[in-house]
Amino acid sequence: MLMQSEIAGIGRRLLATVLDFVILHLVLTVVLRNMLLSPAGVWMVDFIFILVYSAIFVGLMGQTPGKMLLGLRVIDAHGGGLNYVQTFRRAVVKWSPVFVLFVVMALLTPEEVYQGPADGEVMDTVEVDAQSAVASSTAMVIGTVGWLVLIHMARRHPDGQGIHDRVAETYVIRTR
Repeated sequence: MLMQSEIAGIGRRLLATVLDFVILHLVLTVVLRNMLLSPAGVWMVDFIFILVYSAIFVGLMGQTPGKMLLGLRVIDAHGGGLNYVQTFRRAVVKWSPVFVLFVVMALLTPEEVYQGPADGEVMDTVEVDAQSAVASSTAMVIGTVGWLVLIHMARRHPDGQGIHDRVAETYVIRTR
């Protein structure tokens, strides 16, 4: 049984997730720079990369770089070691809501938004049809509300477990 003082708080966990997202964004900006992918394709590559990143780091060391920086570690709920099935399941449940949202938004945004002006042409504005704007905005609102619900559920859980930790049977603890 974990002591309440060992369980990582939601604020520190959220900040570690943001740090991992920033680290991944910087790495993926370099990796994807010369790839000719659609916006949805870019998000799909990002999603696969973050799943592998999370599963491997947590599987090998029990922590991602963001968690390392903030003194957090993922442990098995039953006291055993973490396995890759467990860490991959945890990563899929953790990251799916945000990436599904981004892919949907990328699919709903007109291609002209992602294309720059032709040589010698100046692009002042891009017209977006009302249906695409409403659908994209609705997807963003639903995704944001979904994440707020998940954060609230983790805060209310006695052991601070998020859905991804419950599914994978893990806890996030403080190491310092």
